[in-house]
Amino acid sequence: MFKIQRNILSLVHLQINEKPINTMRFPSRSANLIVHGFALAHASLAALIIHQGADPGIYLTILTIAMIVILARMNEYPLDVTAALTLICCLGGFFMGTKGADLFTDYLDTSETMAQIYTTVLVTEILGWITYFIVRRTQKKE
Repeated sequence: MFKIQRNILSLVHLQINEKPINTMRFPSRSANLIVHGFALAHASLAALIIHQGADPGIYLTILTIAMIVILARMNEYPLDVTAALTLICCLGGFFMGTKGADLFTDYLDTSETMAQIYTTVLVTEILGWITYFIVRRTQKKE
């Protein structure tokens, strides 16, 4: 019993006297600009290509790959792991995009074109932030 109390008191003493370690890191401005900029670019490109009557899939895939590579290289992530991450994100983006557009058209009273644009923005944001949180640099201990 005494040993437990002594350990609790030592923990309390450490928490009071030592400066807390901040492990929460907020995304940098450049990451915000990259993710939101690519989401806007995805939406614009999707709207333009759908308006022309073509399938935007390959163009959106190229933009997604560019976003992932930029985020990974910005954080000095290894190239081979970046390639694997890009493949996984593109496959996930394809499935989330196709199923998401179906959900938007089924449950919201919107056109198929707008459903694809909404889904494109949402999926790009999800993939961008997942990529950022995977590749971000860890804080160095001082």
